[in-house]
Amino acid sequence: MRRYKMITVALLILPSLIFMLTGCAGPRESVDFDPKFPMEKLMAFFVTQSPDANIDPLNSQRIHDAIVHTLQNKGYEYTSAETGANFIASYHVTIVKNVPSNFSIGFGLGSFGYHGGGGIGTSITPTINETEIRIDMFDPKTRRVFWSAGKVETLPKFESPETRARFFNTVVSQLLEKFPPRQTP
Repeated sequence: MRRYKMITVALLILPSLIFMLTGCAGPRESVDFDPKFPMEKLMAFFVTQSPDANIDPLNSQRIHDAIVHTLQNKGYEYTSAETGANFIASYHVTIVKNVPSNFSIGFGLGSFGYHGGGGIGTSITPTINETEIRIDMFDPKTRRVFWSAGKVETLPKFESPETRARFFNTVVSQLLEKFPPRQTP
């Protein structure tokens, strides 16, 4: 009888723990836009770095180039001066150091004859560095943002400049995948 009570308790606790742990993971990517902005009129763009961006010059250039390449592949024309653009892509990078990477919890039950026992264990693994890359599109005349996307990524160990470029190309491509948004009538 005691064994069945332990199994019943385990069946009740385990789903609750799974639900709690999966509920802790927040969104790692966000996209927002102004549905009233006439995005169908967008043709030429200029790229700028936010003045408070926290990134070194080489990686900044990689992000800049990735934005230019991705938007050109979508059919927009790049201008080297803000005056020739009818929208501006501004990017911002924030690096957060020493973020706890994972939280794990274990739960176990066992029995031997009429005796039983259980245990719960937790651990926090070492910290990691994360970066948030945010791209805002705004109107150069009004300076109002009409589209914004951000993504938080774990910074990998870069083995070469090529792996850095691939990383930033992938992140920028994922961010701009939903630009321009499909507007529903």
